[in-house]
Amino acid sequence: MAPIQQPLPLSADAPYPLPPLSSSLSSSPSWTPVHSILASPYPLECFIKTLEELVHFPERSSSTILRAEILLEQNVEDGPLIAGNGKGKERAVEGQFDVEGYVLRRRIRRKILPKRPQFDNSMEQECLFYTCSHGSTSTLDSPDDSEEALVLLLVDLDLLERETGRREPPYYHPQVSTLAFRYLPSALSAVTDSPSSATLRMDVVALPNDSLRTPLDPQNRLFRTSIALLRSIDKVSKGFSTGYEKRVNHDLLVPKERVQDVYQRLKSKYSRVIASIDDPSPRITFPRFLAHAETWHERTDPTKHVFEDVAICAWLICLWEKMDPLKVSEKDGLERAEPEGGFVDVGCGNGLLVYLLNSEGYKGYGLDLRARKSWALYSPTPDLRLTSLSPPTILRSSLSNSTSPFPVNSFLIGNHADELTPWIPLFAALTPGSAWLNIPCCLHELTGRFETKTYSIPQQYLDSLPPPPPRSPDSLPIDTHPLLYPFYHPSPSYLNESSRYNSYQLFLAHLSLLCGFLPEREALRIPSTKNFGLVGRKRLWELTGEGNREEGEKSVREEVERLLEEVERKGGNEGWKARTPEGKAGEH
Repeated sequence: MAPIQQPLPLSADAPYPLPPLSSSLSSSPSWTPVHSILASPYPLECFIKTLEELVHFPERSSSTILRAEILLEQNVEDGPLIAGNGKGKERAVEGQFDVEGYVLRRRIRRKILPKRPQFDNSMEQECLFYTCSHGSTSTLDSPDDSEEALVLLLVDLDLLERETGRREPPYYHPQVSTLAFRYLPSALSAVTDSPSSATLRMDVVALPNDSLRTPLDPQNRLFRTSIALLRSIDKVSKGFSTGYEKRVNHDLLVPKERVQDVYQRLKSKYSRVIASIDDPSPRITFPRFLAHAETWHERTDPTKHVFEDVAICAWLICLWEKMDPLKVSEKDGLERAEPEGGFVDVGCGNGLLVYLLNSEGYKGYGLDLRARKSWALYSPTPDLRLTSLSPPTILRSSLSNSTSPFPVNSFLIGNHADELTPWIPLFAALTPGSAWLNIPCCLHELTGRFETKTYSIPQQYLDSLPPPPPRSPDSLPIDTHPLLYPFYHPSPSYLNESSRYNSYQLFLAHLSLLCGFLPEREALRIPSTKNFGLVGRKRLWELTGEGNREEGEKSVREEVERLLEEVERKGGNEGWKARTPEGKAGEH
């Protein structure tokens, strides 16, 4: 493993200074060099791609940033640059973005939204991409080895002052007006005597009426931030050069922005901010839920389960907005889409998710075999029902009497439902119009524990499935049946690894197919290592037209019958039975 490069603190007279900024770009023209670092071997285009990612996804470099909204994005080659002010668009003043010796290639204007709006304001920023040739002619997309790249991030201090009365950026941004990230080609390397590699460098422009002395004091926050940013840029750029592919893709079923907005609203509605916890990192406060985390009566960690259930609640609300059939209701002046038959949280545990959904106006109830201490403390009281479910008994009765095990058109939730997890698709299979979400945690089969480290859906079964409409396989395994594309897509490389959890997800996908559902998967943004949500909202026969519905329903009933017979044949201790809670089991 290559040693980690140590950033070099720079003095005010560091070589290769940037030209002074014009007054239209910054309120102060003077640059302060901060740090430089010898770059790992990769071409300039990887650096540019990394900075584009940093501009579009600032939350990856700061835990206090929610996201960035891109207000304008334009290449110079596409036509005259347009100046955006967040409220409209107007032509940029000629020369407004000029930097002597550099060619402007791309302009992005973004609005950064904070994760804690009660503390930090949003902020608009110009993100400008330049190149400077020290050799032959090149372009942004095809640079040569003597090309320098410059990316400027300029805070709109004028807009900040109008909106907040303060001419300084929020806490999540370094307390400077402008950041410059530079890729200096090997010929300009200033980190080592051996100019065999490019140099990454960070320069800044101080805030008005502020000054920076270099080299910076190691205790200065900017000192630490610049080191972290340069190392991150170098690491990601090297990853792009070696063919890095994201391990897990998020936000495939519902938009991230919508989920974040709903989550922020719920967190604000059901929480308050209390004093800081004694922590090595100063000035960090932790929002906790007033009626829940502070008076938590379970033995589990409230800082995990409270935020987890709020995040799941927000995600469900957004998923239901995209589903059909739905009914639209109104509460507190907000329209909401919800399943016609309501929801059923099977194995609801502490009941917090049911409480949140009921409080938001969604009809439904939770079931569990043991009442929790927290049930009696919720106000208003959610619909929580004490019952011990016997899935084989429920399904056998449904098959014999042609009845629905749960309300027609209901949405079933298996949130860490333990031994009930694999039964959720079977319940939904016999519930007309139903859909479901499964978040598997403990690994259970229909009978006993799931112990298999490798699992594959039988090819003969895949071959017997009706062909869906043609779709592009993208980069998915060519031997994967098209019906499984939505399941494999979130992280195809992840499924190639051998582990019980990955195998269990394939096992549940197989059960979903047997029960007539197209399996879909989402990597949920929740504080849990078991954060994959499996969704069944589309019936297989819907992919081939209404003509196959009757045949599809018949086939599903036969599969459920066959699975039940297997469970009943095992009988005794090998058959299904409700688990007796032990230790912390079931206490979340």
